[in-house]
Order: sequence, then structure tokens, then C-alpha cells
Amino acid sequence: MRTKTKTLRVTIAKLAKLQLEKKIYLDDSFQSNERWSVAEKQDYMSSVLEGRAVTSIILADIASLVASLKLAFSETNEDYLFFKKLQDDGYEFVTIDGNNRSRCIASFINDEFPLTEKEYETDEDFISFFKAKKDNKYYSKLPADAKGFISDEIKMNILAVSQADRLGLAALFIAVNKGMNLNPQEKRNAIMCVFGDFVRKLAKKLNKGFAKVFTENGLNRRFADEMIVTASVIVANGIDNVGGTSKDAAYTDTSKELQSFTTKVTPIMNQIVMKMISKYGASAIKIGGFDSGNFIDLIMLHNYMQDKSIHIDDYKAFNDWFILSQSERVDSTDILYEGSKGTNKRTYSGLLRATGKAFLTIRLNMLIESISTIPDNVVTFRDETRAFDYKLRYKFWKRQGGICPLRGEKIEPRYIWDTRITHIDHDMPWSKGGDNSEENGQLTFADANISKSNKLDFVEVEELV
Repeated sequence: MRTKTKTLRVTIAKLAKLQLEKKIYLDDSFQSNERWSVAEKQDYMSSVLEGRAVTSIILADIASLVASLKLAFSETNEDYLFFKKLQDDGYEFVTIDGNNRSRCIASFINDEFPLTEKEYETDEDFISFFKAKKDNKYYSKLPADAKGFISDEIKMNILAVSQADRLGLAALFIAVNKGMNLNPQEKRNAIMCVFGDFVRKLAKKLNKGFAKVFTENGLNRRFADEMIVTASVIVANGIDNVGGTSKDAAYTDTSKELQSFTTKVTPIMNQIVMKMISKYGASAIKIGGFDSGNFIDLIMLHNYMQDKSIHIDDYKAFNDWFILSQSERVDSTDILYEGSKGTNKRTYSGLLRATGKAFLTIRLNMLIESISTIPDNVVTFRDETRAFDYKLRYKFWKRQGGICPLRGEKIEPRYIWDTRITHIDHDMPWSKGGDNSEENGQLTFADANISKSNKLDFVEVEELV
């Protein structure tokens, strides 16, 4: 759908009224809540009063959008229904660009901050002046002629979008902000979709914890949102690809399959952000200065533990354990990855700087192996049988040096507890005099164990014959 706009000239009083009466909808797809300091607000109001605030505020005219979408599509169209609901809720406009500016004007008219103390001109012929002083720098305290000039004579340029769908508005936002160096997540955020709504709502819910990791500017630049997107991609796709392409695809994938993963992402992020960081600080994230890498490690670890029904009983002890074990990995000088011809050698800290599949696989394997070092009473399995199985599988794997005795191949740590891939086997079958002791146990690839059993059954039948 082609985007159409029209230019309006609106008085400060009118713009402030729209804001204060909540007629302008703040869509998180485009804008964040007002974050200007008092000093920044004062500087902008000085620009307004002195005629230097010439950049247009961009608003989408909801009534016009509803009419154009109904005409172009139907009353069942998703975008039509979105804007029709806003209209029914009493909104007249959607903020696309300029939220801080329009909010600033409304805040000034509402006496929420004073003008900077200096002299201002109150007409275009340079005849009248007023000086904002200690006792008259709030809007309500200004001289009547100055107040009237500000509210009724100064007008703002409004670029009103009269025709567009939601994707068109997102494209407009990105185009307008090209010179602002939008980061990838800010661009993704402009795409109106169910997944985007999920990310923003969860980021707000977890804000208390995220505030201990990211600065206010970082939160405003959607750094927390990107961590949630990363977690969603890992949960949905595994570690095959957690780069920008996969993150972008999450915002354009309309399949219900992707959306189903959000129910799994929420508890993972809640455990990390609220039960660890919010309560016990951000030390677990700050290890070695690899904030993003440590965060991804925690996401992978919690995702694995959730899959294996490993429940954390003591989050403080778990947090302390992770800090200690991750610090040991980060400080290690062991070369864990080496490219072709001995190039690109990486220690664990080197792996934390990358998100390629090969690097993430090594990290995940080491994290899984480290689970065995968690102190007693910190985590439990939902099923006691599985708890016993867990400990036994790891013991066998460790004793075997991580090698399947039947196939002679390495068993990756992530497969130790995957019953589809590996089996607990008796080195010597019961029928051959073996017993059920731990000493007679071994961890093998499932297909190798099945093949062994079939062969043994055949031999035993032959002997009986």
C-alpha cells in the first residue's frame, strides 16, 4: 500500500491538548517513552520560542488510515482492525517520530518544568519581549501576552500520514531515522507484529533486572529487547544460527510454530533476569567484560536445563556457582578451537566474542558438562529416577573419557542425557555372567547398543540350538 502524507500547522496549545488528553497513541514499535532530562526539555523549548524548532513531528492520522484500509482491503484486514481499535479507544493519532518533542511541549504547558532564565521575543516584529525570571518561568506564571503568544501564535509542522499499512509506517520510521544510525534491533522493532509485541511486553516486565545490566540509553536503544530475541531464536532454532538474519526473520515469520516458542522463552528470561540478576546483581553477566556472551551462555544453559527438567532450587547458590565456573572458563588459556592451518585459535574468552554455530557448540558442550559440578541441593530433577540416571550417565561418560566403547567415537556432552542418542549399557550382559553394578555399566550410542543386543541375542540362540 502506497504511503501518503499531508502537512499540517498546529498550535502549541492544540498539540499539548492532544497529548494531555491522551489522543496520541504511543506505539512502542516506533517510539520509546519520554526520556529527556529537564535541561534537554528547556533547550528544546528555547528552540521553539526562538523559531529554531523546524523539524516536523510525524503522526499517523488514525481516522484517515481506517478509511483508506477499509477501502483498499476490508473490515477483516488485520491492519484495519488494529487501527480501528485505536480509534474506538479514543485515539486520533499515532506517534511515528517526535515523541520527545511533542511530550516536551505538553509538559511545559502543564507546568512540569520551567523555562531557562533569559529574555525571549514574543512576536515576529521584534517589538515585545519578556524575561523569564525566578517567579515567572513556569507557563502558568508567564505574562498574559507572552502566554497567549506561545500557546496560540507559535505553530508546529506536523507531517500527518493519511494512507499506509503497518509495514508502510515501519518503513517510513526507518527512512526518517536513516541519519540517526538505528541499530538492527531498533529497525526490527519498527515492524508491527505479534512477535514484536511479545518482545516489548516482556522487556518492560523484566525492566527491573535489565536495568542492572544496561544503561538507560542502552535500554532505550532496545538492547534488552535484542537479548529476548536472541533467546527466542535459540529456543526456536537451536544454535544453528543466532545471527542478524535469524533475528530479522523472527519479525517477519507469521507461522504459529514460532509464536509457540514464546511460552518457553518467558520462564527462561524470567529466571535469568529476575531470579538471578535482579536479586543478586549483574556479576554473572559482567564476567570478563563479555556481557553479551555471558548472557547467551546463560540462555543456552537454562534452555538445556528446562528441556531436561532440571529445576533450580537455590538461585543464589546457582548464581554463585555460575560466576565461579564461568570465571574459570574465561580465565583459561586452553585452546578450544583452531581453524584450518592453525589459524583463528580461540580460548573460551575468544569463543564468547562470536556467535557462529561451531563456537556456540563448544560453549554449550562445556556448559552442559559443568552441570555435574553444581553443588548438592542447588538443583533437582523433577523425576528421582532421572536424577539417578543423570548422575550415572555422567559418571560412565567421564570414566570412558567421553568415548563410546562400542563405536570408539566421541560422545558430545549434550548427548550424555539424551536418551534418544545414548543408552546405559552393561559391558557384560547378564546372560553372560554380568551384574547390575556400576562397574559393569557404560554409556554408549543408542544405535550401537541396539546393534550389540541384536548380535548377542543371535549368538545365544545359536548356542542353545
